[in-house]
Amino acid sequence: MEVEELLSIASEVRAAVRKFVAESEDEAKYGEIIGRREKDVTRRIDIFAERALEHALEKRGICAHIFSEELGDRIFPEGRKPECTLIFDPIDGSSNAAAGIPFYCSSLAYSPEISGVKFEDIKAGVVVPIFGGTYHAVEGSGAYVDGKKLPLKFKGKDKLMISIYTYGKHSIPKSLFDAICEFQRSSGALVRVFGSVAVELCFVASGVLDAVLDVRGSLNGYDIAASLLILKEAGGVATDLAGREIEGEVAKTNSIPIVAARNEELLKKLLTFLRGARCDADCSA
Repeated sequence: MEVEELLSIASEVRAAVRKFVAESEDEAKYGEIIGRREKDVTRRIDIFAERALEHALEKRGICAHIFSEELGDRIFPEGRKPECTLIFDPIDGSSNAAAGIPFYCSSLAYSPEISGVKFEDIKAGVVVPIFGGTYHAVEGSGAYVDGKKLPLKFKGKDKLMISIYTYGKHSIPKSLFDAICEFQRSSGALVRVFGSVAVELCFVASGVLDAVLDVRGSLNGYDIAASLLILKEAGGVATDLAGREIEGEVAKTNSIPIVAARNEELLKKLLTFLRGARCDADCSA
């Protein structure tokens, strides 16, 4: 599959989601919860996006092994031999979508491998925020937004800007929260909370943000498969809290934290603060 086709499919999914939201906006049924999982919920908009991907593939005569958040691991259309694997997060930021906040996206990663796909096997990724802009990367060929090579340059940006992704009163241990606050105080960084980690990683890739911290330990492979490639191709870096690279089989990557930064130097600074907090927590346990 060429990247142009992957871009076309992702853009078609976004267009369908936009139309679906617009047509059901009066009753806001698109955000309705129609299923519950152990750590998350399924909304009507999630399933619509899943079906929109299937429709886009069927129209193009493409059979793929799909690994996605809502409908899981499957071959579509059934009964045919898949030609690739697509890793799909239908709606990243569905709580924002349900609340009418236009900050969410769909993300799609491609691998020519059919089974056991690892992060290193992902050759292209696309992230399409609902508010516009199309981020994509091809392994070894750089990352782009709307055809512009990443990272971008911003005039007048005089402070670090980081994003923290969290929810729930028990999602961040106090020691880690204190470490994040101390980093903010010592660096003078501006802290933002957006609610769509895939878009936020693309923001780091572009230079809008300098870093993203998601220390909840609840991310899965489909959440970051496309955006992680975009970040890396733009020269950014990402690890877990121990400084280990995000690697292994995408489908088996579950419940992980992530620390991402625009460069190695900033990543090391963040990890130093976070490691100190983890040590304090371990010592007092």
